[in-house]
Amino acid sequence: MEDALLVLGAGGHAKVVIDTARAQGWSVYAAVDDNPNLWGHPIEGVPVLGSLETAAGWQGWAIIAVGDNRTRYAVSQRYALRWATLIHPTAWLSPSAKIGEGTLVAAGVVVQPEAQIGRHAILNTACSIDHDCVVGDWVHIAPGARLAGGVHVDEGALVGIGAVVLPNIRIGAWSVVGAGAVVTREVPPHAVVVGVPARLIREVADG
Repeated sequence: MEDALLVLGAGGHAKVVIDTARAQGWSVYAAVDDNPNLWGHPIEGVPVLGSLETAAGWQGWAIIAVGDNRTRYAVSQRYALRWATLIHPTAWLSPSAKIGEGTLVAAGVVVQPEAQIGRHAILNTACSIDHDCVVGDWVHIAPGARLAGGVHVDEGALVGIGAVVLPNIRIGAWSVVGAGAVVTREVPPHAVVVGVPARLIREVADG
């Protein structure tokens, strides 16, 4: 099974991961999930075998198909697997862009020159990452979000659906940018910002 892919997670995001994998030419072996209600019920035609512990000792490739950043972080620390990087054929990546292991690049994504994407990140459907951006580990850039040039998104942050981040802004670690927000200034770590322009509404508990 060394050339097959095991999907860790069997919720809604796993459907996107499975379709992306197949579009890239992967053979998807199975999915696993800690929710027992999902066991035995195929997802996109892929069997759900059991809990995440089923992944222990897996010798093939694997990817974490969980949208929540903290959960994806925890799973990536829990299992030492051979992490696949999935890139949908309709995505466009500059030859000078760098993509980390375990990252998903979904359909319609654009990644411009010298952008750096970390490990176990999600670049979701039709988001745009402009030149010289740095996107950290375990980040989720949601569908349709736009990062202008030189943006830094630190580890674990979420940039919500349709949000816009202006040039050279830093989004702090484990922060949340709400859907449709326009970020015009730095977002501190563990902050939640919403609106146009984005404003702080609360802080996220650490851990």
